[in-house]
Amino acid sequence: MIELNLTAILSILNFLLLFFVLKKLLFDKFFEVMKQRKEKIRSEIAEAEKMRTEANELKREYQAKIEEAHSASEEIVTRAERQAEEIVRNAREDAQQEIQRMYKSAELQIQREREEAAGEVKGAIVTAAVAMVGRFLQKEMDDTAKKQYAKRILESMGDKE
Repeated sequence: MIELNLTAILSILNFLLLFFVLKKLLFDKFFEVMKQRKEKIRSEIAEAEKMRTEANELKREYQAKIEEAHSASEEIVTRAERQAEEIVRNAREDAQQEIQRMYKSAELQIQREREEAAGEVKGAIVTAAVAMVGRFLQKEMDDTAKKQYAKRILESMGDKE
């Protein structure tokens, strides 16, 4: 079976002594370093998780700001389009008013020119009629007779001058 002799006992004692020395000098420090490293890794993981949460929060905030800026820009564009439409409508209205004013002015000028032309035509007709009557009567009419005859012609034409 198992024989225990002095060499075996010394080997066991030597092993235990070596184990104890290694444990005190090497294993304790090794396990302490491993424990510290484990804690450091845990704290870094917790810090990384915290930073990821903060980054997600900042991302949400920036997305909200971007959406807000987008809606504000859409509102500005909409407002600018409305203002442009208003300016175009006002310009059209002003142009229409100016066209109507010019049209009325042209109509008044045409009416005046018609009246002037009608007056000139009446004067020419009266002058021609007096001359024809004078030839027809074959006598010379004095100025008073010409005026009276012209007055009668104008009255017969509907002009009461």
